[in-house]
Amino acid sequence: MIFLLGGPPRIGKSIISSEIRQKFAVSVVSTDTLGAVLENVLGPEAAPDLFIFGKFHEMPMAERVKLMMKDPAELIDYVRKESYVVWKAVEVFIRRENNEGRDILIEGVAILPELMSQLEDIPHRVVFIGNQGGNHKENIKKSAEENEYDWMRDVSDQYIGAFAMFVKRMSGYIEQETKKYGFKYIEMDKKQFGDVTEEVMKSLGLGAS
Repeated sequence: MIFLLGGPPRIGKSIISSEIRQKFAVSVVSTDTLGAVLENVLGPEAAPDLFIFGKFHEMPMAERVKLMMKDPAELIDYVRKESYVVWKAVEVFIRRENNEGRDILIEGVAILPELMSQLEDIPHRVVFIGNQGGNHKENIKKSAEENEYDWMRDVSDQYIGAFAMFVKRMSGYIEQETKKYGFKYIEMDKKQFGDVTEEVMKSLGLGAS
């Protein structure tokens, strides 16, 4: 079976997927990994949208904060465009794993409700998560502090606040899209992280341990 977990960045998809992997005999792959492979195979001229979000990270910090605070819709569009390119590799990977009869959980931002129709001929289960609460800034800060390799450990409090605002707006977008296409959306605000993991497992048909 192919399991998919989608949602905005920085909400805990990787952590939830890791917990699921520990409880069930299922491999986990991130769309970020497949995207990184594509970046090393394709260049900006061949796939400009693959690098569009990377250009955001090349902006001066102040400009990034301004964009996230004043026009998150533009940044969400960056994510969508990049996701469409990454999805080409994700879909090929899914079809290969399905043909081999392997159970696998794929998590990542590139899993969008609007792309799921391309898997209609493949047995799969998908769920989306998001966080539209006001406490998400603290969640991001805590996660960064606990991971010594996290690049957000070195950014300003203002930047984290702006990023949390972007995640909130993108979560709203994802929720709207799941309603449009008939998928499950789990709102993480005010929920314990372990409870969200259990809800994700149930939604994917894995049940509670």
